[in-house]
Formats: sequence, structure tokens, C-alpha cells
Amino acid sequence: MKKQLLPLLLSLTLIACTHAPDTIRIDQPYLDAQKQIQSLPTDQYQILPNRSIYIGELKSGEATGYGKIIMPDGSRYQGAVKKGLPHGFGRSEISSGEIYEGEHKNGRFEGRGRLILSDGSTFIGTFKDHKVDRGEIFFPDGSRGVSR
Repeated sequence: MKKQLLPLLLSLTLIACTHAPDTIRIDQPYLDAQKQIQSLPTDQYQILPNRSIYIGELKSGEATGYGKIIMPDGSRYQGAVKKGLPHGFGRSEISSGEIYEGEHKNGRFEGRGRLILSDGSTFIGTFKDHKVDRGEIFFPDGSRGVSR
């Protein structure tokens, strides 16, 4: 049964991680970042079009290099960034409790990575276009399933 629920569970989790609500809840990490940038030179941070705060390297005035992105809902990313989006290896901490460590491409999970769900389940494997591709999920009770 758990093996049959794996693709559905992970797909719903990934969809929830990318949904952008019409009204944005402002969370403490975002408020902390707003305070932090007040003391930074303007060449060390950028407010992105989606109101996220980028703190890190800028190349030609663009959020590109290594840095961190703090979203208004409290979600955070730290790692490689290209044109204001996670691109390369990094760590995403989603405000709903999920944590993703791995490869990103154009702001989406792409390549090898590990996703820890809020219930403690952990998926390790590959992602394609922000969806689980192949890998294995480990449940808190010690059981596991495979995605092929």
C-alpha cells in the first residue's frame, strides 16, 4: 500500500512546495532578513520580483553566484543561484516543514537530491522538473518503498 501511495504523496508535497498564494503571509525569517539588508551595501542584496530577499553575490547587478533567498512565507534557500533562482546545489527549507538538499535548475528540483518530508519520511533519488523520478523513500517506522 505504501508503495502505491509514494508517487501521489511526493507529487502532492512538491506541488505544495511550489504553490504561490495570492496573499502572502509574512514570517519571522523574512522580517529578520529585511532588518539585515538595512545594514548591507546595495551590491550585496536584491529584492526579487516575487518579493523574496536575496543576500549574496551579484554579477552585473543580477542575483547570480552563491547566496541565500528568503521568501515572505519564511521558506529559505541557500546555495548556488542564477538570475535570482536556485540553480546548482543547494538546500531549501520550505515553511511547511519539508527540507530538500540537492540539485536545482531554474528554481526547481532537478537531478540528485534528498527530500525530508514533515512527517519524517525521507526520499533519496533523482528529481525531474520538480517531481520525483527514481529513488527510494524511507518511512519513520523503518519500512521503505521504491519509485521507478
